[in-house]
Amino acid sequence: MVLNIKLKGTSAKLAQLQNDYIDLMQSCLTGCAYQDFSQDPFSSGGFDLNRRNYGLDWPSQAQTMIGTKRMVNLRTLVESVIADNIPGDFIETGVWRGGACIFMRAILYTYDIPDRRVWVADSFEGLPSPNGQKYPADIDLDFHIYDELKVGLEQVKDNFRAYGLLDEQVKFLKGWFKDSLPQAPIDQLALIRLDGDMYESTMDALSNLYPKLSHRGYVIVDDYHVVKACRGAVHDYCDNHGIEPNITEIDGVGVFWRKFNLSEQSSDVGVSFPQGNKLPDIEINRLNEALIKLNKNVIRFYNESLSIRNNEIESLSQELLEKNKNNESLTQQNESLTQQNESLTQQNESLTQKVDWVKSELKKASDINEQLIDELNKVYASNSWRVTKFLRYLRRL
Repeated sequence: MVLNIKLKGTSAKLAQLQNDYIDLMQSCLTGCAYQDFSQDPFSSGGFDLNRRNYGLDWPSQAQTMIGTKRMVNLRTLVESVIADNIPGDFIETGVWRGGACIFMRAILYTYDIPDRRVWVADSFEGLPSPNGQKYPADIDLDFHIYDELKVGLEQVKDNFRAYGLLDEQVKFLKGWFKDSLPQAPIDQLALIRLDGDMYESTMDALSNLYPKLSHRGYVIVDDYHVVKACRGAVHDYCDNHGIEPNITEIDGVGVFWRKFNLSEQSSDVGVSFPQGNKLPDIEINRLNEALIKLNKNVIRFYNESLSIRNNEIESLSQELLEKNKNNESLTQQNESLTQQNESLTQQNESLTQKVDWVKSELKKASDINEQLIDELNKVYASNSWRVTKFLRYLRRL
């Protein structure tokens, strides 16, 4: 009886540790643990918990932008796959910094599951330019112009390393989906997470991966409600293959559905939590060590975030000092220009007076000239002038 109570207590402690580890991993990957500020062009640049919960911003440091609610959904579905023993690996197409894939690997680590792999599929060069001729739905999309969405393969690997989760259970598929997915050495999948945004990316992923999805496996579509092209690709694929998915909402942005054979239709999601293959005491020690490492990561990320903030504050302070110096210089220039303006105003007044005097003198000269002309005209009109005309002619001769 005592043994049973002890085992029950140990199992409860293990379950609590598993939950704590996954919760902390989720909080760290989303940046909520250290209030990571956003860097997207659509928000204020600070940390907004509500926007982060719904994945409506682009974190500056955190490894995922899908938000807390979609991370919770991902955890629920991964745990359902494990609990229901649905065969196959996990894959995400379009991983950004790898946060969702890191999370799936962390859940496998939590429950000590060594026989499933996490496939990390991305171009690692951002999104492709729209092929409007072949995929008209993508013609107005401009995701390819954002450098913030371009994350290299080595950086994603480094993010896995930061959590101690880069191992043989993580597989990378580099390249555009139309090139990488058809030849991917994947036999069977239990969960597909689509985050390619575009019609082309979504269609390539569904065409190459959905046939490999196990019965009762899951499909998650990240941008179903925010990118019309993505939603169009989902419905076109399902219509073309006679699929009638029972689409379930996640957070107003993403959706998921469960794949069923025609003979079975259900939308139940498993809620039981699997236990590891090792003894509870060994598992507790393993997870305790993982939690310690993860807490150190949280502290490191917090310090890095604080350092970035301090650097930004210092940079802004320097800019402010420079602007103040520029303002002082401009103020001095303004004062100098004001003085010059006053001097020019005085000179202008002096010149105006001179001009007025010159005008007055010209008026006087003009009056005298008119008088002289009148006198001259009188002379020309006089009899003496006419009588002496012959004498003047002789004189010129």
